Amino acid sequence: MKMKIRNIFLSSEGDSSLPLVSFCEENGISILRKSCISFKRVAFDLPSEWDVVFFSSPRSFDFFLSKGIDWKPGQELACIGNETRKHIESAGFQVSFTGENAGNPEEIAALFKEWLGTRIALFPQSTQSNKSIEKVLSPQQRIPLYSYQTIEIPVHLKEEFSVYVFTSPSNYDSFNMENIIPEESVVISWGEMTRQRIVNQGGKSDYVLKTATYSELLEILQEINV
Repeated sequence: MKMKIRNIFLSSEGDSSLPLVSFCEENGISILRKSCISFKRVAFDLPSEWDVVFFSSPRSFDFFLSKGIDWKPGQELACIGNETRKHIESAGFQVSFTGENAGNPEEIAALFKEWLGTRIALFPQSTQSNKSIEKVLSPQQRIPLYSYQTIEIPVHLKEEFSVYVFTSPSNYDSFNMENIIPEESVVISWGEMTRQRIVNQGGKSDYVLKTATYSELLEILQEINV
């Protein structure tokens, strides 16, 4: 699909999207970075026994770390993909397991299960988590830890966009409450879970980010833009 991209909507305001901002400036494309959700910390007690903590997003790491963790020898960190790994490492932590294709949680879940072996994994997550990784483990091996809440903030946008990039199922849900995507627009899903949510609600998804990285997103936009 080829088109002249006039403008882009991105459902994220994080600094990790700055390479996309640079791409838009270089190509005369306007961009609106607007998250349709917010987050609220949930009080939690840290379990006494666990071997590996798995982070599904930079946000899950931040909320977990805000507790003030007393790390024990041998405990390791794992994460969904490279964007989350970069965020964790920037805080001075080492990651022992990183999913290669963050947009495909089923594949990562299988690889993580094999890597984990018989150890116990802790999963800091939102109260609205899809539990896509932990559900492949036995109840004895997984500890869900609700550390934050996802809150929808529906906003009606007066402007229509050439390209819509949805970074999570929750962002799409909130966006969809107040907006209609033009038929001719291109929709890009941040991973398979986001694509499924869009399609299940009757929408379309033209592209899916397999690695769920901004570098992959830029490759798609360069391919589309004429």
